[in-house]
Amino acid sequence: MQLQRADLEGILGFLVDVASLDFDELYPPEVLARLQGLVPCDDLTYQEADLHAKSFRVVVGIGPEDDADEADVYWAVGPCPISEYRARTGDLATLRMSDLINQRRYHELPIFREYFHPAGVDSMIDVGLPAAPGRHRSFVLFRGTGAGDFTERDRAVLEMLRPHFQSLEVRAALRRRLSEVNAALDVDSEFRACPELTAREREIVWLVAEGKTNAQIAQELWVAPSTVKKHLEHVYDKLGVGRRTAAARLAHGRPLNGPTAHQGDA
Repeated sequence: MQLQRADLEGILGFLVDVASLDFDELYPPEVLARLQGLVPCDDLTYQEADLHAKSFRVVVGIGPEDDADEADVYWAVGPCPISEYRARTGDLATLRMSDLINQRRYHELPIFREYFHPAGVDSMIDVGLPAAPGRHRSFVLFRGTGAGDFTERDRAVLEMLRPHFQSLEVRAALRRRLSEVNAALDVDSEFRACPELTAREREIVWLVAEGKTNAQIAQELWVAPSTVKKHLEHVYDKLGVGRRTAAARLAHGRPLNGPTAHQGDA
């Protein structure tokens, strides 16, 4: 489907808005609120399911919360056709329930009669995200009875956003990693005594302390190995040490014993 200019502007506006949010959790409520503004719905969740263990959890949502009894009902009569389809095919493309089954047949299913209909849900659209085998991660948008099905425009907008959700996950993971690194470094008195180290230099030293090579650090931080080497040279100068093992020992809070070695293993 060819999206209209207003839709494309809305997608770009959404990406700009969420890029301005400084979060390290997977998807904060603010992201869901902005998504709900782009594709109107009555309820919206990011959820994860284990199809083998027959369990799922709503990690974050907008709308009524599911309770344990409702989850038991779901697995007693489910999973829903979308989950079954993804488990069978591995296809993560954005799907409406109506893409897989017509409304009459859907309304005859136990999953609708005993789970979705009592909850006031009539239509849904699911945005698949990568997950381990046997697991299912997705954004699910719901509309109640009388609200009408999601349109092809809605499906196209969400499908265009789908790869960007994965980018948001990578950024959130990097923020979490940096927070962990900074927290670990902040509890070390010797590192607190070196405020001249930049956040990136602290991050690199901590990765060195984990035993990573320059090439592995470069890959994790998306920089060139030569950039890692240059950062380490600056670290050595600031800490007054001559090699990566000495810097790593500082990161772990261990004293520097013996003479400083030559700076040859940057």
